[in-house]
Amino acid sequence: MSLDAFDEHAYSRLMQKHYAETVCVVAAIGDGMPEYWIAAVPREEALEVVRAKVNPDRKLLLTDRRLTPAQIARLKMQPGTLRRVKSVP
Repeated sequence: MSLDAFDEHAYSRLMQKHYAETVCVVAAIGDGMPEYWIAAVPREEALEVVRAKVNPDRKLLLTDRRLTPAQIARLKMQPGTLRRVKSVP
């Protein structure tokens, strides 16, 4: 592929989609309302990362919820970050 044929916008969209696939939503369930955590880590690491931050009595559930690239940008998520949210966007 020549540099002349390189579509920077298409590449950016592809990378945003790929990154969105590595952002996971974890529910921490306890006595009251569930806590929701957004983890910008591979799915296989998400539960372990959240477990280190929550009460050990809470049950963790890796949800099927996916965030859009726009939602990820609004949350200012970067690879490797973890954020507790009041509700899932």
